[in-house]
Amino acid sequence: MENKDSINNNSLNEKFLPYQPRMKPPQPDSLNVKRTIFFSFAFLTVLLAWSYFNFKVPLILDRILTGNPFKDVLKGFIMALDNLIAVFLQPYFGDLSDRTKSRFGRRMPFIIVGILSSAIFFVLIPWIKVFIGLFLIIFLFDLAMCLYRSPSIAILPDYTPEAVYSKGSAIQQFIANMGGLIGFIIPMIVNLIPNISAEWVDATGFLIVSILMVILLILLVIFVKETPTGDKFFQITDKKFEVDKLTYRIREVDDIQLKEVEEAKGFKSYRQAIKIIKEHRDFAYFLGAIFFMYLAFASVEAFFSSFAMDYLGLYQQALIETGNVADAIKLAESRAGTLFLAYAGPMIASAYFVGMLGQAKKVGRKKAVKIFLSWLVASLLIMTLIVVPIVYHNNIPILIITVLTLISIPWMGFIVNGFSILWALAPEGKVGIYTGIYYTFNQTAYTVAPILFGSILMIFTSFGDFRYIVMFPFVLICVIIAFLFFIKIKGGETKSGRISH
Repeated sequence: MENKDSINNNSLNEKFLPYQPRMKPPQPDSLNVKRTIFFSFAFLTVLLAWSYFNFKVPLILDRILTGNPFKDVLKGFIMALDNLIAVFLQPYFGDLSDRTKSRFGRRMPFIIVGILSSAIFFVLIPWIKVFIGLFLIIFLFDLAMCLYRSPSIAILPDYTPEAVYSKGSAIQQFIANMGGLIGFIIPMIVNLIPNISAEWVDATGFLIVSILMVILLILLVIFVKETPTGDKFFQITDKKFEVDKLTYRIREVDDIQLKEVEEAKGFKSYRQAIKIIKEHRDFAYFLGAIFFMYLAFASVEAFFSSFAMDYLGLYQQALIETGNVADAIKLAESRAGTLFLAYAGPMIASAYFVGMLGQAKKVGRKKAVKIFLSWLVASLLIMTLIVVPIVYHNNIPILIITVLTLISIPWMGFIVNGFSILWALAPEGKVGIYTGIYYTFNQTAYTVAPILFGSILMIFTSFGDFRYIVMFPFVLICVIIAFLFFIKIKGGETKSGRISH
């Protein structure tokens, strides 16, 4: 007897390709946890590379651009470049992977080429001492990362039953974000290596990350066996393919489905997005909150390593303690990495618990977000008015780590519960486009933030290292504006099984 999914597939006249699956499908509506972990390694390489990139590249740019009056703006532009490229190219490469014929499947060719090329360009970054040359290498690295970021996420739902998407996504996010933590630990590892030159202090971390990326790729190739879609390594077709989740066989998307997919793209989707924002006021307020929240924290991510080295005086302190440049750089960056861990670690550790608060019946997701935003404003006030003024050239680790922890937990609370509100605001059948609009505002904020805050720092250039005192007031203002947008949202809760808009 045919099951319901099989009947639906036959009614759509889908054409299965003559290739047998190379992985055993799980039981219906169950999750293969081991395989999900291996799937997550692809996205782990993305966050591993970006975490170390965001930590180290601003410090390299500080040295290359010494004396340049536009240093902060140029740093901001470089740190925004990947997001600018992603806005335009990630959907393109995601679409290409839907139409790829390969003996390795749809996603793995992009993952293989993307990780290998990213690792090569990543190794070269610290060796380029001229700004134009560094810009070119970083641009090529950004392109390579963009090549496989969408496929690295899409490969999981390809081979995961829809009923366990959330569980699979939670595992993927947890494993992938471990890459971010590893990226912040690497400066501490480099600090343990004796007798290396200042030049190799820069290069060693990039080399370690690149080696880890290649090792993870090897594990992916060994343990992830996508169903083939063709006989060659790589071929783009006009047809889209999808995986039958019950059998892992590959089928062509029929002409009617393909037409619907294509019509949902391009200018029509942009017009539809504008119409949604105009007509759905609660969603527009939500997007305003999203933009300003990510504007705040993208600025911190882009400039925090410079804040730690210059404003806190980590490098000068380390130089006094060690007496030579190479050891001072190692020690200072190791201590800065500890501060990054104080920010990133509690975020990941608290993700499940802050999500549970939003699910509590007596609280709800909107009230939970208001609690977290209130907590965040209070923590930022402490950081802005008390902590930052007294730690100028006077690093007090326990004080900074404590307040960074108090900031990171409510930030994660906003992120986790924000997605639930997004999906509750979306009418049935429009979750996809609502999520797409969300990411457009998210990526736009990540693009604008480093350039905007770099320009603000440039205005205060005459203050020298002290100019970084404006960082947390800027973050605080953005969060307050986001809070004002959020409290105007009326819908977003689920009541009695029905979605409230």
